[in-house]
Amino acid sequence: MSAASADDGNRLAPTRAGRVKRSMTAGDAPETVLGRYLIERDKGGRNASLFRDHRETEPRFVDAGRSLRSANAYPDAVRDMLQIAKHRGWDQLKVTGDVVFRREVWLQGQTLGLDVRGHKPTDRDRQAAGGPRDRPRRDGRDLSERLDRAAVVVRALIADPAAQARLMARALTRASERDPERSAPRDQRQRSR
Repeated sequence: MSAASADDGNRLAPTRAGRVKRSMTAGDAPETVLGRYLIERDKGGRNASLFRDHRETEPRFVDAGRSLRSANAYPDAVRDMLQIAKHRGWDQLKVTGDVVFRREVWLQGQTLGLDVRGHKPTDRDRQAAGGPRDRPRRDGRDLSERLDRAAVVVRALIADPAAQARLMARALTRASERDPERSAPRDQRQRSR
């Protein structure tokens, strides 16, 4: 794959709505974002390809000025793309590409207050973005169900089984630290009452 293409399918760009002055200049990004990447430009100085490190063969994303494109839906890259969009004044975005990319852009865009079009959110997407939720269960099943859902996402995004196990163990530990009463085995909870 050429560095300039970075899968033209997964793309976010500003919508035409509104008359707010917006930047369309490649490279116009917060220094905090640019500092995390190695940047490669084409011979004309355009289409900045941003790489996380020197070993990567494909860029995490490409900054074409009028749009940002990525071959993957890495959450950290999507976060950085959205920070660039916000920095440029792109408060309304159109996202295209595969469903995983569109969902990730929509979810993270909600936390930044961006209007993201091109993804029809499901109820689960709205809940993940902090929308209305059912009342939490008192019997610990809510925690178990959330960890099960997290395990599905971890398996989908991370190929290494050892890394998956470490992440899930850390998630369980953090959940236990937040609410030791709900995460304790049932017999221990009954004795503590």
